[in-house]
Parts: sequence; structure tokens; C-alpha cells
Amino acid sequence: MNKKILHYFFLLLFVAGAFFLGTAYADTRELFIAGFYGENRLIQDVKNLLGKEYLGQINDSDLYYGMVRGMVKALNDPYSEFFDPQEAKIFWDDLGGEFEGIGVEIVVDNGRAKILTVLDNSPAKKAGLEAGDVILAVDDTDVSGKSLGEIASMIQGNAGTEVVLTVLRGTEELLDISLVREKMKADSVYIDSREEVLIVRIIRFDEDTDKEFKNKLVDYDLTKYRGMIVDVRSNPGGYFDSCVNLADEFLSEGLIVVETDNKSLHDEFTAESGQVFESIPLIILIDEGSASASEILAGAIKDNARGKIVGQKSYGKGTVQVIEELFDGSILKLTVAEWLTPSGINISEGGIVPNVEVIDEGEGDKQMEKAIEILRQ
Repeated sequence: MNKKILHYFFLLLFVAGAFFLGTAYADTRELFIAGFYGENRLIQDVKNLLGKEYLGQINDSDLYYGMVRGMVKALNDPYSEFFDPQEAKIFWDDLGGEFEGIGVEIVVDNGRAKILTVLDNSPAKKAGLEAGDVILAVDDTDVSGKSLGEIASMIQGNAGTEVVLTVLRGTEELLDISLVREKMKADSVYIDSREEVLIVRIIRFDEDTDKEFKNKLVDYDLTKYRGMIVDVRSNPGGYFDSCVNLADEFLSEGLIVVETDNKSLHDEFTAESGQVFESIPLIILIDEGSASASEILAGAIKDNARGKIVGQKSYGKGTVQVIEELFDGSILKLTVAEWLTPSGINISEGGIVPNVEVIDEGEGDKQMEKAIEILRQ
């Protein structure tokens, strides 16, 4: 009986609401339809005019992907990007650590393409490119205003082919640097030791970097070393899960990172005890090129007082991107949230500040020397 009355009550409200709000609903619907068809008409009108009036040749595929790329670019978010199928292949190859190119990681910052990392033993390293160089042109084609995917596809190419980069170094030095592309397969973890200190260089966070880290250290007797330096300088980031798993290797408990969208999302990622590296004295080396996943690792170690952070303030890239694979092989990389360190610091607002600041002056490796000195005290 109650259910039936309640049902008719809502039905009565619905009828009354439709009667009183009918005009407003109709107006809203007309506005929606006008907007929808207006947008499509605008696109169609422009396409027709291009086909009818434009002097040059038109590639419909370029128009199609350019329109989609423009929608994403209109967000004014340097980390949200659209990659067409060709650019998407380059993107996946880079994440996998195998590619044909010159061996640089770049970021588009305030409309300028800046070199974030130069890989060891790469054509870029041999030719003298440096982190911080700004790429102005590729083979005399201006790259200003282009997306990261567009610039990457211009730089990469078949092994054995030549590419010329015009770069700005500092504020005045303009250089044309010729490079021959190579096929490269780069590990993400490199192990060394010096003065009874283990040195772990992580150049990026691949999907299995945490496993690579453990596999490469399995034969080392940690009791023979005074400590470990994890060097993530010029590491642009990579896979989130891999980074969190690596941070967990050093922490027996505590918060690693918080993911939030300032709305309903608030995910906390915590450490679990029982890992091999939880007690070894630890230093994380960072610099201005340490970004994203590198900053999550450094923030977790610093805020949990697990080790010291040495070097220079990090890049400050603390947003979360999801990768959506589209039906034609294209991908959409979209910012959906941001990272907070365990103490609540928004990484994007200031990066990670080291416990011990050491400025890289270009003479020797003062940052590494200081890290070793601290562990040997």
C-alpha cells in the first residue's frame, strides 16, 4: 500500500513538474540541439571552405587528427596530449626502453621543448647535447607550438639516418648539432660501487624497474656496504606502480604517496614490511630534471625520514595522467589527478627540496661526492 501511494505521489510530482517546467525544458533542449548542430556545422563549413578555396593540397587524415589534437591542446595542460597512431608507437617504444632515435627525453615547458635527460652512450651524448638545452628546430623546421608527440616523431627515425637539431643553450648560445640516429635498448637500472657505497642509477621508471632493481642486486651482500645511493637525477619518471613498489622496498611502514583530484578521489598508497632494503642507510640524489615518479620516490623517503635527499630541488611535476588507447591505435594522455607527498606537499607547486643542497657547477660530480661523504661519516 505504501509503495503504491509513494509511486503515484512521484508520478503526480513528475506530471506537475512537467507542466510547470515544460517551457524551460523545451528552451534548454533547443539550446542543446542548436549548440550540437552548430558545432558540427562550423566544422563542416570550415572543411568545405578548405576543400574549395585552399591553394595547397589537403590531407583529410591530417585535418582529422589535427582537429582532435587541437581539442586537447585547448586545455592548456602541457601533460594532456593526443598521439596519432604513428606518434603512439613512438610513445610505447620509449616507455619500453627500445627505440630508434638520438637518446633524449624531452618535455614541453611553457611552449618550449626542453631536453630533460640525455641517455648515456647515446648519439645525443656523443654529440654534446645537454640537459636544459631548448630545441628550437628539427631539420630547419620550427617546433614552437608543436606538441610533445609531434616533436618526438620529428626527432626519431630509422637508425643510420641523420637529423639536425637547432638548440638554445643558456640565454644566448645558438647551436646546430648534427646527429645520426641509432637503435637503442636501454636498461632502466645500472649498479656501481665506490668507497664501500652501492650506487644505483635509475634513468627512468619502466613497467618492471622495481623487478630489475631487485634482480640486479640479488648477488650483492648488503652488509659489506656503508649504504646505498639511488641516483634519479634527470629521471623524467614513468610507470607509477613501478615507482611505488620501489619505494616500498626501502620502507617498513608509512605512507608513500596520496592521489587526489580535489573532489571525491583520495587514494593512499602505503608501505608493507618485510623487504630486503628496509634498513640499509640510504640517500636519494635529485636535480632539476628529476620529475614525476622520481619525485614520488624522493618525497616518500624524505617525509618518512628514511634517508636524506641530496642535490637540487626537483622539477615539480606532480600530476597524474591516464593513457586511453583509442580504436585506431591513437592514444589520449589525460591529466586526471595529482600527487601529494606523505606530509601533504603538492609536488607540482614546488617540487622536492633536498635535505642537503649541492649545486651542480659542472666540475666533477659534487653531488655524488657529497652523498658518498655523508654515508661514510
